[in-house]
This record gives sequence, structure tokens and C-alpha cells, in this order.
Amino acid sequence: MRIANIFEEGKLGGPQVYIIRLASSLRDKVDMTLIIPDENSDSFRAQCDATGLEYKTMKISRITKEWKVAVRYLMLFPWEVMRLIKLFGKSNYDVVYICGGSWQYKGAIAGKLAGKKVLWHINDTFVPWVFRKMFSLLSPLADGYVYASERSRSYYSPLVNKDKPEFVIPAPVDTTFFDPHLQHSREEQLVRQWSGKIVVGTVANINPIKGLEIFIRMAAASNIQADNLHFVVVGEIYKVQRLYFLQLQQLCNRLGVGNIEFVGGRSDVRPLLQRFDIYVCSSWAESSPLSVWEAMAMEKPIISTNVGDVSLHVRDGHNGFIADVGDSVVMSERLITLVNEEGMRREFGRRSREIAVRELNITQCAKSHLDAYTRIVS
Repeated sequence: MRIANIFEEGKLGGPQVYIIRLASSLRDKVDMTLIIPDENSDSFRAQCDATGLEYKTMKISRITKEWKVAVRYLMLFPWEVMRLIKLFGKSNYDVVYICGGSWQYKGAIAGKLAGKKVLWHINDTFVPWVFRKMFSLLSPLADGYVYASERSRSYYSPLVNKDKPEFVIPAPVDTTFFDPHLQHSREEQLVRQWSGKIVVGTVANINPIKGLEIFIRMAAASNIQADNLHFVVVGEIYKVQRLYFLQLQQLCNRLGVGNIEFVGGRSDVRPLLQRFDIYVCSSWAESSPLSVWEAMAMEKPIISTNVGDVSLHVRDGHNGFIADVGDSVVMSERLITLVNEEGMRREFGRRSREIAVRELNITQCAKSHLDAYTRIVS
């Protein structure tokens, strides 16, 4: 089979990493080509090059809050769809796989008009009403839907044709790559600065949906009860989120949280995850958060808000703790419990990796996708 994976967002994030891992895992069984925007995609393309994946770059504008870019998106929409129809029409793709969410409409329109099978990947649990309405109108173009979580399926199920195939496939983690026993030479200087501290970390690009203000409030409450903590945020600070980042810094100053460090993005987060003692997800909304699964594979106890399908794999009191969305008080209480119980941290971490290997491994994800492609084409 030949699969065209199309993205309307070139910025490297969870969906992009997801497809890189999937395409790498299936390269002996499926011929995959990634269709990538030429703008804002340097890191994405670099990872494709590093893994030897085939890709094509095109002028594909994205939806954004930046009004100039949004106007360009609307003006170029018909032209970009026509170019995609031409690309799909002259290529013998069996499936056009819409990657990155319910708001990526161009591939669905072009794929259907080019006479291809269309599989739409849904990886969120909330979009503004206008995008939800657009998806409702365009969802009949798809021949099937892949949901990253049961919560995504519940959210979008009322909008789609029930007669078409649906698949729930969580985001995959390569547990041989994310192995806590591998040695890493990177980040030694940074990690050395945290000596003697209990390091509480999260991996999240700076974005309001990630709830980093909750992370900071949790840190402030925890500092009252423990004096050996260090909090770390690993993630890019993109231009569009500069104001939000400034607000986070102001909140740190107002609450007196001086032991938090924003270290920026990393192409390889394993050395930092390896040093974390506790991993926290403070998001307001997620579907199948890849960063949590990676932390689990690295044997970390997890504290997370009850988002997406996290509670299916982070069992409260077994390998971590679950708190209501936005509840920094409970998150702080659970954090202090783990801080005071080293044995619990170790046991929770061991269980986390067992679950990641058993339920979230890339091999299972690849098999499920292969089954989905086969069913759509047959």
C-alpha cells in the first residue's frame, strides 16, 4: 500500500513525532510519503531526514490566531486544494491520511476529489465551535476515522457517519528508544546543577492548553512543605506564545516560585526524563499525550490532570495519581506524597514502564494502523 500522510502544520509536535515513529515502524510493509508545509518545518524535516523517511514539501498555509496568516489561509485555500488534488491524482496513493486533527480540511477535500480513500486522524478533545462545525460538514468525505483516544471518539462521534469504520489507536512510544537503562552523554552540565534535588518535570511546548500556570501553582504549594524541590519545563517558546510565557514568569514572581526552570525545547528529551524523579502533566485538555507515555516508558511516576485517556494508563494509586483538571491543590498533595516516599516513586515508575511496554508500544500502534489501512482499502 502507498499512504500519503498530509499535515497542514509544519511545527514539530506530538502529531508529527507520532507519524515519524509510525512510518519508521511500517517502512517494510507500507510505502509512506509525508506531505509537509515548507514553512515552519525545519525541525520536522530534519527528523524525517535523520530517519530516512520520504517526504514532499509544499506551500500549505495553516490556521492560526495571527490575523495576517489567517487571511492568507483563507485566500490561498482553493489554490492549495487544487495543488493537492493534482499531487494525489498523479500519484498512485491508496490512502490519504489526514494527520494532526479535525481542523485540517484541505487534505480531506483534495483526497476525495482525487478519488482516493481518506482516513482522518483525530487527536484532540476540544476545538472552537466554528472548527467543530466545519468538521461536521466535511467529515462525510472520510472513509474512516482514527481516534487517538476514547475521549476523542466520544467528543467527535456525534459528528460522523456511524456506518464508516472507526479505530481507537493511542499515540505510540518506542520503548526500546525510551529505555531508562540507556546511558546518555548529553545534558550532563545541566543535570549536574540539579544534584541533591528532587526534580519534578514536564515536557510541553509553551501553550495555554498545557496548563503551565497550574504547574506553577502546584510548585508554589509544594515549596511550603518541602525545601529540596526543583521544577523543570522542557518545551519550545514560540513567538505566538511569548505573551503567555511572560504571564507565566509574572506568576512565578508573584507566588515566589524561584526554583522553576524553563530549559527550552529538545530534540531528544531522554537525558532530562532520565533525571526527573516525578513527571507531571498539568494540561487542560489532551487526547493521547505522547509526553506522558514517554515518561512512563522511562520509569517515572506520573501526576496528571484527568485529560484524554490518561486515566486508562495512569492508574490512580498504582503508577501515579490523577487529579481533576485545574486542581493544583490535589496535585501538590500527591506530589508531596511521592516526595516523602522514595519506595513508592520507584515502584510506581516500574509499573509505569510495564504499562507502556504492554499497552502503548509502537509495535502495537503500527499493527493497528496497518489493519486500519487494509480495511479502508479493501
